[in-house]
Amino acid sequence: MKKIYSIILCLSVFGTVNAQKSTEAAQHVTKQDNFSTTVKPSAQTESKGALLWEDSFADQSLWNITIDGVNPAGWEFSTDPSVIPVGPLSPMASTTASDGFLFVNSDGNNSSDFEGTPIVTNATLVTPIDLTGSEFVKLSFQHNYRWWQDTRGVRVSADNGATWTEYQLTCGVDDPGNCIGCDETDNYPGDQSAGNPVYESIDISAVAGNQSEVLIQFYYNDNDYWAWYWAVDDVRINEIDDFDAELVDVITGSTGAWGEPLAYYQIPTTQVAPIAFSGIVGNVGVADINATFSATYTGVYEGTSDAALLVQGAQDTLACTTELTPPATAAVHTIEFSVATDAAEVEEDLDNNVVGSYTVDVNEYIYARDAGTITSGSYNAGNEFEVGNIFDMYADAMIYGVDVTVSESSVEGAEVRVKLYSIDAETGDFIFVTESDILPLDASDLGNTKSFVLQSPSMLTAGQPYLIVAATYGDGGVSNDLVVATSGVSAPQTSYYYDGTDANWYYTTSTPMVRMNFNESLAGIQETANNTFEVYPNPTTDVLNIKFEDATNASISVMSLSGKEVMTSTVNGTQASFSTEGLSNGVYMIKVSNGTNVQMTKVVVRK
Repeated sequence: MKKIYSIILCLSVFGTVNAQKSTEAAQHVTKQDNFSTTVKPSAQTESKGALLWEDSFADQSLWNITIDGVNPAGWEFSTDPSVIPVGPLSPMASTTASDGFLFVNSDGNNSSDFEGTPIVTNATLVTPIDLTGSEFVKLSFQHNYRWWQDTRGVRVSADNGATWTEYQLTCGVDDPGNCIGCDETDNYPGDQSAGNPVYESIDISAVAGNQSEVLIQFYYNDNDYWAWYWAVDDVRINEIDDFDAELVDVITGSTGAWGEPLAYYQIPTTQVAPIAFSGIVGNVGVADINATFSATYTGVYEGTSDAALLVQGAQDTLACTTELTPPATAAVHTIEFSVATDAAEVEEDLDNNVVGSYTVDVNEYIYARDAGTITSGSYNAGNEFEVGNIFDMYADAMIYGVDVTVSESSVEGAEVRVKLYSIDAETGDFIFVTESDILPLDASDLGNTKSFVLQSPSMLTAGQPYLIVAATYGDGGVSNDLVVATSGVSAPQTSYYYDGTDANWYYTTSTPMVRMNFNESLAGIQETANNTFEVYPNPTTDVLNIKFEDATNASISVMSLSGKEVMTSTVNGTQASFSTEGLSNGVYMIKVSNGTNVQMTKVVVRK
């Protein structure tokens, strides 16, 4: 649908989205020196401090909309939260979305890049705000976006629009890779897709503090790209508290042979390694603060950083002085994060002192870097591609297969395989080791996780990194045949995408849901042909029936796609039934054993 360009100069990370091919940011051999793996906050909070002014866009007359581009599209007022064009980010979830919000939709107005119809639009407050007597103030708003080469931000005027100060949020990039409307040190979206919503806060004291004629303007320019959209709501101006520490983000990961910390959300017991935690901490108050970051696993681990002095507006990364090594036994571990100031530095707002949590599942077989919940997908518009993740090995282990979560937007019948690569320590090149057979996607695979068995089980060596990918030759561009689900954020140069159209590797910051599977029995859970039994209904909600052609005496096992046995039964006759009430939604294998005769089939549980 949209073009992708090699973006090297302006961007350091850049993720895949549903409507685009893949991330292209740099050749994989150009390894970055400094980056981190982040845990995206599970919740954000609104700005505190005395409220001085607010607007929810319920009254359209308070704002003046101008369109300076040749495309007639621009800012509009919407009262329909479902207008957001991207399913995972719809409906708009701002506090007052139903009474109106600002919305500009480049995706709905153009059909190609550089067709000569840029969208350039401003929404400007009509009546100035009097902030006399308030020296330290911040502007906040809720927004929801998906970025593709657009420049957007906020302008603030202290003289009723005579002059403006710009607070840029993102910039675009032209075809050669040069930044549009910004210099190369300016920001771009760390996440190509927003949360729903994101709470943005900007210190505007230097411009608007103690001023009597303050105006606000939201600006947008799609730079003549077929870009995405931006929705803005619930704008406020608050006084800034004296003391206010903010936990901006959290960095977590284990450092192995790859050389950079990798965050894992599922870890086999054989690959448990020390996990380090750091917090990105900011001072969003007026006075200097002494801040300490903490990572807490109640009763098991308490990690703290050394205290750090942060002056007003400063931000620093504070690392816990100790690491967490989970026990090498199956269990789910949840670590909470927070920041605190000295006891004498009393904070009025503690809501921004926490930033979600990190959960890691130590299990028998599965090694995963994705966060587990589908947020987007990676594909190549029916052309050949591969996408997957780097994994560090901390102990020798035999890999038998690879699990791939397939987006429900994939096409039934798409031919898919997985591949395993080792990595040349000198050049960084990916070296093919083995792959699976090519398997077509069944209807039951769409939106679920599919296990692929490697043709040759391979011993992975401790102290070495490996790359696993899902791959397809495509269907000649007929459809988006394979869409590999993504979940969470990868650091640059840790998740990769191979574009078969130009035969180059690129990194992606949207984490593909492609996982290592070390289950020895995986090779034995493939469907068999000419089964002598029927499973119905399929999909099932609460009851599963198995009907045999002839009377039999057999044992029945229900297994997850990772090979774990979750239910057993027996049959002595022609039919057996049992409840699936205790099973989660997903795909399972039904294994029927009668002496040496083993038959397998797939069933979907969908409640």
